[in-house]
Amino acid sequence: MPSPIAPMPDAAAPAGRRRLAPQVRAAQILDAALAEFSEHGFAATTMDDIARHCGLSKGGLYAHFASKDEIFEALLHRSLAPPEWQDMPAPPIEAGTAAFARWLVDRLYAGLLERPAAVVTLRLLAAERGRVKDLVELWEHNVVRPNMAMLGELLHAHVAHHGLASSVIVREPWLVVSPVMHALLTQMILGRDPSVGLERMREGHVELLCELLDPRAYLAQAK
Repeated sequence: MPSPIAPMPDAAAPAGRRRLAPQVRAAQILDAALAEFSEHGFAATTMDDIARHCGLSKGGLYAHFASKDEIFEALLHRSLAPPEWQDMPAPPIEAGTAAFARWLVDRLYAGLLERPAAVVTLRLLAAERGRVKDLVELWEHNVVRPNMAMLGELLHAHVAHHGLASSVIVREPWLVVSPVMHALLTQMILGRDPSVGLERMREGHVELLCELLDPRAYLAQAK
């Protein structure tokens, strides 16, 4: 029997055993794992369950992930990773605070709220926190903290270039992400978008950042 990831003969391969690019197959595995973890829980789910769900042999699954822990960590990175700010071209710093604030908000919404699996993964994380504590702490240390540090550097650079005061949002960059976390928690707990609607929330988020980063300009514009 050919390997699940080996080239198939001329005849068409079964749908679940076609040779796929590694990143495509990995995404398929993570989708299957998320479904199994959500339905049965992390502890009760086996690697066999995940392999069966995505139509792989157990050996084919281990060719991509060495353990359930590794799969869970990959889910956190895929669904709940903050934006990689350094990989995204920012607007010219001369463009001003409004353009900078909109860029931040757009990146956050695209990176978290527009990922369909984000709410499901967050719900799973809340349920399994005690069982995967070490994985969550590793993810927080290696992903979340460096990302917040990078966001803080961006905020400091912006206010320094424009001669603005260092407000609380510059000193505490996690506040930039708070409205998005509110939206995610609302979706997770209530099963719907925030009552104000995502578009209104997005615009309010931009306005909030403008007011906190450059209050004098915001107040002058509001008059």
